[in-house]
Amino acid sequence: MKRFLSLAGVLLVLGCARVFAFGVGLQGGLGIGDNTSGSGAVTFKLDGVPCVFAVSVPSFNPFALGVTADWWIGNPVIQNSWHWFYGVGLAGAVYFSDSAASVSVGARALIGTDVFLLKDVLEFYAQVAWQPMIVLTNGINPNLFNIPIDLGFRFWF
Repeated sequence: MKRFLSLAGVLLVLGCARVFAFGVGLQGGLGIGDNTSGSGAVTFKLDGVPCVFAVSVPSFNPFALGVTADWWIGNPVIQNSWHWFYGVGLAGAVYFSDSAASVSVGARALIGTDVFLLKDVLEFYAQVAWQPMIVLTNGINPNLFNIPIDLGFRFWF
């Protein structure tokens, strides 16, 4: 009985490993519109949840830290392990300068494509988003024409 329970426990853990797969990677890109600076980010995603999160440095002058949370509405298959995705999300950033700090918040609408390689261990993707932002610095300043374009990869564990 002890052997059976041990074997069942091991099989249960091994069976759940793919259910709770975790992807982590890096992305970089440029912006079109009001924000043309480049950015770099660390991204992460759980396999069973259609959310993708990123922590980024959207600007170096002034230095800024940003976050995005995207909800993939769809991820249809193009062919085999090649997909396209679309969704909505939220974005925010805090900018630090010598004179003051500012905060920006906004929404995102995104579309992109991804491909899985090496037996679904490595994912490459490209995405573009419309990301209108409201910048809070001595008042409310809209930044409606902000289009980040990103390329990235994630390793799945």
